[in-house]
Amino acid sequence: MGTGLPELTPFRVLAEACAIGLLLGIERYKARRPGETGFGSVRTFAAIGMIGGVCGILGKIAFTATAFGAIAILVTIAFFKDSEFKPGLTTEVAALAVFWLGFLVNTNETLALSATIVLALLLASKTTLHDFIKASVSERELFDTLKFLAVILVVYPLLPDEYVGPWEFFNPARVWLMIILVSTVSYAGYLLVRWLGPNRGVLLSALAGGVVSTTATSLSLAGRARAAPVSSPFLGLAGGLANCVQLPKILVLIWAVDRGLALELTPALLAGTLAGAIGLGAMTISFARNRDPAAAIAFANPFSLSPALRFGAMFVTVLFLIKAAAAAFGSRGLWLASSFGGAASATAASLSVANLSEQGLLSAESAGLPVLAALTANALVKLVLALVQGTRAFAWRLGLGLALILGAAWITYAMST
Repeated sequence: MGTGLPELTPFRVLAEACAIGLLLGIERYKARRPGETGFGSVRTFAAIGMIGGVCGILGKIAFTATAFGAIAILVTIAFFKDSEFKPGLTTEVAALAVFWLGFLVNTNETLALSATIVLALLLASKTTLHDFIKASVSERELFDTLKFLAVILVVYPLLPDEYVGPWEFFNPARVWLMIILVSTVSYAGYLLVRWLGPNRGVLLSALAGGVVSTTATSLSLAGRARAAPVSSPFLGLAGGLANCVQLPKILVLIWAVDRGLALELTPALLAGTLAGAIGLGAMTISFARNRDPAAAIAFANPFSLSPALRFGAMFVTVLFLIKAAAAAFGSRGLWLASSFGGAASATAASLSVANLSEQGLLSAESAGLPVLAALTANALVKLVLALVQGTRAFAWRLGLGLALILGAAWITYAMST
């Protein structure tokens, strides 16, 4: 039975299956261009949904296969009949989906209704999705992404899932999984930057860029501050806000690797994010008059092979240093190696620590401090780069933001442990 109201009767199943067909049928009917004709719409989709609902209630495999086969034949005939007038087959595929969504209501009501809403949103977003892809994704970016996805599907299943090397620091499958995880999260931010474009404002682009790389975002804003000194205070605060994104990003990545460590760090990382967002947000308002409306932040496609492999090399290096230092110097070596690795990549250092915690080589309590040390070392490097590449006013505001973020995180962590 589903997880909706207490009793899921056959009449209610049929009503919901019919409603699924009506919703998707209405969307398909509204999507038609003036004068366009094609397969089915409201009534046809509602009928297909009810047929799927009946099949779900009866639970007879032969009857279900026959009903779906008949509908599939009708849909195929309709497609070839109208194929010279319309290039796509979205409506036909949606009709087949309606049957199975109606069928699913009897066994998993929540999943069926949720999937229906998601499908309706996707169908209704045709113009938006097409415009976004045409305007924001170049052929080179698409080709890089497809190559990376192909490598994932080919290489990852073949990699051995076992620890090798000194101190058993290297697991090929685990390292590649970290590359996939980080690249996927960074790609979301990369698409946001591409979607926002250079004319959507410093703050929005900087926040989206923070998902990709806070270091790259800070350096880009530092360069803009040097080119336009009058905007330095505002750009520095924007850089600080971009760095607020780093903490929840790190938390999400750690959660995917080791939930125990993620729970240990959640209060500190969320406190740092909130302190930075509130403090920097309030100060940003006073500098709004100096706002630079354009923020062209350039990043490499995280799904291209080069940045992905560079991150993988950094991850392996930091993991080796952490294990070697921990073996030689104990907890002090762990701190030192984490800080050194964090100076180059806070993400790689944090995931290396999380990887050790997940293996049971570190407790969640002892792993939390090296993660904060890595984030602090990374912040110091960004502050130095801001002074070199930007202006003092920019570096001062960026440093103030980093101090708010990390100060709140350290204090909260100390109070919670």
